[in-house]
Amino acid sequence: MLLAALVASLSTSAVADDVIPGHVIDRPLNGAIIAGALGLGFGLSLIPMREYPALWEHELFGEADDSVHTSFSPRAAAISDGLLATAVAAPIAYLTGTTIEDADGDRLLIYGEALAINLAVFDGAKHLVQRPRPYLYSKSPAVAQYAADQGDDAYQSFYSGHAATAFCAATAGAYLMGASTGNRGVRSLAWGSGFAVAAATANLRVRAGKHFYSDVVIGALVGTIIGYAVPALHADKGPYVPSLEEAGAAVAGVLGGTLISEILPLQHPTDDLGTSRLAALRRADLHLGPIVVTHGAGLGIGGKL
Repeated sequence: MLLAALVASLSTSAVADDVIPGHVIDRPLNGAIIAGALGLGFGLSLIPMREYPALWEHELFGEADDSVHTSFSPRAAAISDGLLATAVAAPIAYLTGTTIEDADGDRLLIYGEALAINLAVFDGAKHLVQRPRPYLYSKSPAVAQYAADQGDDAYQSFYSGHAATAFCAATAGAYLMGASTGNRGVRSLAWGSGFAVAAATANLRVRAGKHFYSDVVIGALVGTIIGYAVPALHADKGPYVPSLEEAGAAVAGVLGGTLISEILPLQHPTDDLGTSRLAALRRADLHLGPIVVTHGAGLGIGGKL
């Protein structure tokens, strides 16, 4: 769907237009950037593996990364795949109407440009760093067999492409929506829901044993930067800046998505990981109560895990 929209937007006669308020786009140039980024990503993916690098003795986030050495959950990996598809598809849906008009096509072109550049950057990092994934540290025979079946992919942990793509999609989509509408509720919804799905995607990659915390945190930061910088570079009088309300919605989305994905029951090959997570939550000193916010109300969670 995104590819079809990009082709439709490139086929129009306009070379430069200002159909997104305060932003201009050169369609042939941006189409070339997308093609170049995709080509670069493919080229970087051909970097050969260095004979399977040794496991790291010291992780980037120290004990936090060490704590996920035994994490492994195919169900978490499958759910994160579905959430990633949702994260990428959602902006396509809310940035377009029933037909792709000039503004819709330009928004999708900028959105596609952000995703393509993001892909090239994380593809390059994965194939240059070649970090072993957490499940390679597991002593389980079943997990060891799974790792052997993964081949080169088992050494592409740094950094998380899922986290980077989900946060890039959420940021670029919310930016483009914010720059195109004055509806505060719609803008806040785009930031909040997008970041909730992105955070859940990232956290489930850790629970799946696919990535360390450092992988998803760095991926989220890089994806967010690219997702904002690409559409901002198209601004002719200054980029769109999210309001405090929208920024608060994004932070709330991250907290909510992380919490929900953290307590989601998941089966572990040697232990019921979901049960242990829920048991830890029941033992935690958490408090739920109403809070008053500007023009509304909500629920607040406090305490410590």
